[in-house]
Amino acid sequence: MVKLVKASRYYQQTSEKRYYYDKVVFVGTIGDNIMQQLTIEDLERIKLMESQPSRTAFIDECGNFGFDFTSPGTSKYYVICAVCIPDNNIDELQTMVEKVRASKFGTGEMKSSTVSEYKRRSNIIADLLPLDFRVILLVVDKQAFHNDSPLSTYKRTFIKYLHQRLYDVLYYVYPKLKIVEDQTGTSEFQNGFREYVKNNRPQFDFLGDYDFDYVDSKNSVLVQLADMVGGTINKYYIDPDAPNYLEMLRAKIIRLETFPNNMAPYFANRKSQDIKFNKDIFDLSIRCANLFIEKNENSEDYEKRMQIAFLKYLLFQVRNVNAEAYVSSNQLVAVLSEYANKRVTKDFLYRRVIAQLRESNVIISSCGHGYKIPINVDDIYSYLNQTNSLVSPMLHRVELCRNLIFQQTDKQLDILEDDAFVKYKKYFDE
Repeated sequence: MVKLVKASRYYQQTSEKRYYYDKVVFVGTIGDNIMQQLTIEDLERIKLMESQPSRTAFIDECGNFGFDFTSPGTSKYYVICAVCIPDNNIDELQTMVEKVRASKFGTGEMKSSTVSEYKRRSNIIADLLPLDFRVILLVVDKQAFHNDSPLSTYKRTFIKYLHQRLYDVLYYVYPKLKIVEDQTGTSEFQNGFREYVKNNRPQFDFLGDYDFDYVDSKNSVLVQLADMVGGTINKYYIDPDAPNYLEMLRAKIIRLETFPNNMAPYFANRKSQDIKFNKDIFDLSIRCANLFIEKNENSEDYEKRMQIAFLKYLLFQVRNVNAEAYVSSNQLVAVLSEYANKRVTKDFLYRRVIAQLRESNVIISSCGHGYKIPINVDDIYSYLNQTNSLVSPMLHRVELCRNLIFQQTDKQLDILEDDAFVKYKKYFDE
């Protein structure tokens, strides 16, 4: 039995005692020789996490860590794919994926590397699309790192960097998660990632809520699913003749991080001379979005998390899917509901996400078709026209009301005389 710090009060729940002392909570299990120190804020965060349903991420990697691109077999990209599934759906999904595997691969393993023809690959992806899973992707352009970053000089530093990025992405999207990886994969990355999480989230290791498991991909069709999706995304990046698999899988992708970040927008199926693009508008819009994300990414506030999820989805769309297309409010509600793990209303989207972001100096274009990151002046006009279509009739009705009261009172009563309405008074009197 460990000698516990004397505290002003305590309570017992099952075999666990929690001793409160000022703002520090010392948690120990009776009979253990281990003591865990948590703050009150930690307990609140754990309480929030425990309210989330358990999920499992099946992870596979595509590529290697080498930077000698003259050497055969050195990959230009390193792709980490996490297929995320609510635990209560795992058995059903496993059965459905197994049917696809059996129909497309017979007795063999479903592996991306064994699929050479794009027609066959597209048919496999088409069969997987109706199934219920979500995807988180990290795509590393190793050539860009090679030219611009010292990370390429130090392999261990590069791997540690990937650990940090994967940790940040997975934790942010799903605070309560178990991770399953292929034991035949790049064990150097996997073991290091396991240690990284253990060192950075000791409270979750203590509670057993952030766990790891390694399986042979031959025995797990869900790891094979991650292999197929990750390998297919890699094909999109390395082969300009490959189909647009990002577009095909976009309904499944809830987060895509590219490193280094590609600042150029993606124009789907358009000739450059047909595209209206204003670099100043685009760069400003991206910068405003990134500044908000950097400032608030570590926030535990629910609304801030939803605002960042919204922004990152729009950034994914403008960089990887179609810079000219608007994302519908229905699609955005579906994405945010996935993040929140509960139904998000359109009212919440409009008032607590978009309105608050605009109040925080984030530029978001909108029209009747939805929302997007602006890429030109026309996108800004779309937002202004939509706002004008709502505000102008309201102002007109205020003016009618004011004039009627003027007539009734011989202009003795002006409803806009109040200090709160001085801006409107100036508008109508000009």
